[in-house]
This record gives sequence, C-alpha cells and structure tokens, in this order.
Amino acid sequence: MANKEDAGALAALCIEVWLHTYCRPGIPPVFAAYALETFTPANMAALIADKDQHLLVDGVDYAGQEGLRGYLRWCCPSKRPLPACPAAEIDTLYVRERHKGQGIGSALLEASYADMRQAGHKEAFLSANAENKEAVSYYLAKGFKTLGESWFEIEDGRYLNFVMQKEFGI
Repeated sequence: MANKEDAGALAALCIEVWLHTYCRPGIPPVFAAYALETFTPANMAALIADKDQHLLVDGVDYAGQEGLRGYLRWCCPSKRPLPACPAAEIDTLYVRERHKGQGIGSALLEASYADMRQAGHKEAFLSANAENKEAVSYYLAKGFKTLGESWFEIEDGRYLNFVMQKEFGI
C-alpha cells in the first residue's frame, strides 16, 4: 500500500504515464494543464489518506533509490459511468514504459483482486481510452468484458472510453 512518502513519486509517475499514453503526437496546452493540476503531490497525498481509495505500489525502497515502477488505485464507492457497473472501480493502473512486460501490471491486478475480495467485492469495473489499443487488449486478455461506453471530457474535447468489467469471485 502507498504511504504519504510516496505522494511525490506517484504524482511524477502519473504525469509520465498519462502524457505518454494520451499525448501521442505532442502535448497540447490543455492536456499539460490537466496533468499538472490533477497529478500533484498534494492530490496524491489526499488519495492516500482517503479510506475509500486503495493505492497499491510496485517498486519503492527510496533509501536505496530504486523508486516506483507502477501503481494501481481501486476505490469504492466510485462514480459509476453505467448503471450496470459494480461498486468497486479500478481507477488507475500505471506502469512505467521501461518496466512494461515484467509482470508488474498483472501482480498489481492480482493484489487488487485480493484486496477487493477481502472488502467483500467479487467484481470491479474500469474505463479504458478506446484509442489506447494496448490497454484495451491487455484488459481483454486479463478476462475483462466490455460493458459499454463512456466519455472523458476535457475542455471542448470528448474522448471515447470502453467501460470494462471483471468478475474475480469472493
């Protein structure tokens, strides 16, 4: 689980992965502003302190300087984009590009399922950007099913998301 000392590293990881994922041709000012306003150490510290938010981390150490490689945040309750969505949401799964393919995402997903089971959940949902083919394929390969669609809105732009669900049992 993340602790308050992780807030700055989590903010930096979020900015790195979010911009890499969503700003493929370049970084437009609106996306830069969103990332810099959303992914701050203060906002990450608030999430860590919130009892409804669960932040699982991979890597860390800091004394030996290794650092954060990935993290997963699940929450309950959440803002469900579709009525059919279960109560628990996997809000974020970020792994640094240089650490992809090492099983970090899979380990974080499995750890989140164990946490959610312990909290009484048997299924969860997430939203994945429809243009992020790598993420959509990854979640489908991990047994997620597409429930429907929602939209991420930023200023005048709307971006299609696939809402996906995974049953992992109690």
